[in-house]
Amino acid sequence: MWKLFSASLLACLISSEAFSAQGVAYGGPVGGTDIQNAVLPDKAGFYGGLVVGYVKSYSLMGNGGQNSIADFSTSSGLSEFALLYIYPFKLFGGTLGTMVADGGGIGRVKLNDRYESWRGFNDVYSDILMWSTHVGDNPVRGLTVKLAYSMMLAAGTYDSRRIVSTGQNTFYYIPNFALTYLTGPNRLGDGLELDGHVFFDIAGRNPTTNYNNGLVIDIDAAISEIIGRWQIGVAGYYARQVTEDRQNGQIVPGDRFGIAVAGPVIAYSIPEWGASVKLKAQFGIWARNTAKANGLLLFFSKAF
Repeated sequence: MWKLFSASLLACLISSEAFSAQGVAYGGPVGGTDIQNAVLPDKAGFYGGLVVGYVKSYSLMGNGGQNSIADFSTSSGLSEFALLYIYPFKLFGGTLGTMVADGGGIGRVKLNDRYESWRGFNDVYSDILMWSTHVGDNPVRGLTVKLAYSMMLAAGTYDSRRIVSTGQNTFYYIPNFALTYLTGPNRLGDGLELDGHVFFDIAGRNPTTNYNNGLVIDIDAAISEIIGRWQIGVAGYYARQVTEDRQNGQIVPGDRFGIAVAGPVIAYSIPEWGASVKLKAQFGIWARNTAKANGLLLFFSKAF
């Protein structure tokens, strides 16, 4: 139910001024959005989610998409807890919800002859308000639409002198929308599901460095098949910075961020517990001014 704020933890955490990674963040909550991303639970109340993951990278890419650092590597672990509340009333026939998530990370990074170990708390991510509605007469099949306003709150561990900081020291304002379409049964199973989610990531100013990241547009997508309690498919995302960074009011040229990631996703529903488990692998396909990394993520969610 709930982007590793980078393709890996590193993709948003590299804080060297040589890269637009300057703390760039994008997309949705830690772990990302993939299957069922426009769907909110029907029943009012609280829902909890936990994600744990491991990420490894050997490639820090430059402005042209080439490997910019000859000797770079990093490995990191992360965990994040999310709490979702579904309101006990509808708005224009749609479901309303609010979600907040936070956690932390730990890892090691090597940049040429410099080594650092790090640990810290992440910035707080919140879907301040989400509205989801199903289109059509069939309550299960067909199109579901979600509109949301989200934020990343600068509450994480931050140190501009270090290679990696788990916090960005920057507020992000993130309007977004999602679509989920479920077909009827087919030869493979109970239905083919198509998902898409678009985020517009608007960064505030980092008061320590007086740096403003440019606007990033992030598109998450997934295609999967539902087979009984199982849901199996492929998920990925493409994020690209579309305006220039600025520091002290001046444009920072040649520093735009971009990344593309894809991999398999498999989920298992446990309705008698009001729970689900999901495993997702992420493989870096392309990156610009950030780390290209691979990762493995495990999710667990449950109704309270």
